[in-house]
Parts: sequence; structure tokens; C-alpha cells
Amino acid sequence: MIATLQSLRFVFVMLIFLSHFAYKDILALDAGGDCGVAFFFILSGFGCSLGYGSKLHDGSFRYGTFLWRRIRKCYPLHLFCLAVFLLLSHAAIDGKVLLNVLLLQSWVPDADWYFSCNSVAWFLSSLLFCYVVFPWAYRWLSPALTVTVVAACITVYLLTPYDHVNAVLYVHPLVRFIDFYWGMLLARCYDRWQSQPRTEMLLLVLLLAALALYPVVDAKVRNAPLFWIVLLPLIGVFAQQRGWLSRLLQTRTMLWLGSLTMPLFLTHQMIIPIVQHHLPDMPAIAMLAACILVSLTVSWGVQTIFSRLLRL
Repeated sequence: MIATLQSLRFVFVMLIFLSHFAYKDILALDAGGDCGVAFFFILSGFGCSLGYGSKLHDGSFRYGTFLWRRIRKCYPLHLFCLAVFLLLSHAAIDGKVLLNVLLLQSWVPDADWYFSCNSVAWFLSSLLFCYVVFPWAYRWLSPALTVTVVAACITVYLLTPYDHVNAVLYVHPLVRFIDFYWGMLLARCYDRWQSQPRTEMLLLVLLLAALALYPVVDAKVRNAPLFWIVLLPLIGVFAQQRGWLSRLLQTRTMLWLGSLTMPLFLTHQMIIPIVQHHLPDMPAIAMLAACILVSLTVSWGVQTIFSRLLRL
């Protein structure tokens, strides 16, 4: 993983964190969830293409090895978080739990199913599909396929009813593959990019502008397209590591925080209500700080344990 992108993962998982945090006069940052999720799908397509594109070209790519490495990094942690959720909630073992175990819940267009159990795990369900089809999509990458994806994207976005925006545009694996596909395209043209150091600051300003515009943008557009136009150049530019923001992202602290991204993502939504329950009547800022601190501590502990067990 390119160092700057490793650290950016922490920045965007914190946007997702803020989309799930609400306390007193601090409202949930809804824009952070849509932006963060789009970032991680695009980054996954970008990273897979950079890491395995040459192997697909020279014939050394091994599908089983690729999938095993992807699953090994997140599936044991997913099962652990699912077990913790079931223990804390005393939920019954039913079809929803089974789909969560198999990471198939995002295929069911019903919020009671795709947001069941540890609700953020829907992301892994949709991401797994992207990993499964990655080698074929990469080999078929062409202007014709891109036109097909764009046409399908426009059609789906136009035809999706507003009461199904979450089920179709936010969660469904086939639609989230579009974000992943943009990341693959970005990787194809990445070597031709020549950005200036000041471009990083410009993209940061544009990202903040997109987050600010989110509440007034059509629900279908803000679900991901609002952020595509910023995230694609942002990932490409920061991958070149040219500006002062890149130097900040390459510090030891930021790289360490970036390493906690997956456990932080999978545990934070369970931790926030527990902290709020056990530390009542705190000032809003203090509560936010407490939730972040506890989430980071738990994530560090979980990451340490799983790294040693799996020797990642």
C-alpha cells in the first residue's frame, strides 16, 4: 500500500465514524458515510489493479491466492465482530445471521437484512463481490466496457425509486462495483499523471466543498457521484506523494492510525452506544473524544491480536 493512501484510509474511516456519531448538539455527519464508502470502494479497485495488474498481464496471477489474501485480511475480524454483536445483543441465530456469516447480506434489498447484525459489515459483503469479479473485469477493461458501465450506471440511477436509494445505490454489490471499476480505470492512467504539490490542497478544498453541498444535492447523486469527481483525482494525486500534505500523511503516527482502519471500521458502531451509555451527561465534545479514544484503543488491541494470530 502506498504510504499516503494507507494514512488516508484513517481520514476517511473517521468520516464514516462521524456519520454514526450523534450526541446532544453534535449531529451525525451523513455526508461522511457516503463519501467514506465511495472512497474505500474506489481505493480497493485502484489498489487491486496496481498490485495485481502486471500479474494478470504476464499470466502469473493466481485467483485462489488473490481471494485468500483478501478474505484473510477481513473475514476473521468480521466473524469476531459478529460474535461480539450476538453476545451483546442476545440475538437469535436466524437467516440474517447466516447471510452475515456468508457475507451475502447486501444482496437482499431490505434494510432489515443488509443492515442486520453488525450493520457496517454490508460493506464487506459488497466488496467481496468486487474481489470475486476483479480479474475478469481487469482483463476486459476497455473503452467499450467503460461505455457499458457508464450506460448501466445512468440507467440504474434514473430508474431507482427514491425509497430504494439505500437498498440499490448505496448497498447493492452490482452498483458498488461501479466505484470499484472507477478505481481500476484510475490505476490504468495513474502512471501518466503529473500533479503539482499545490494540487493536494486544492483537492482538499474541493472535498470539503462536496461535503458541504451534500445536504442540498439530490439523494441519488449524493450517494456517490457527488464524490467521484473529487475522490478519483484525490487518490491519484496523493498516490504520487508530492506535496506537504503527503509528507504529513507519511508520518509514523498517521501510518499507525491507517493500520487500524479495518478494526476501527468494523467495531466503532458497536462501541459508540456503549460509551454513551456508560458515560452519561458528558459535554458533547468530551463524549466525541471519549468515543474516538475508546474506539482507537479497542481497534489497536484487536489489530494486535489478529496480526499475531494470522501473522499479517
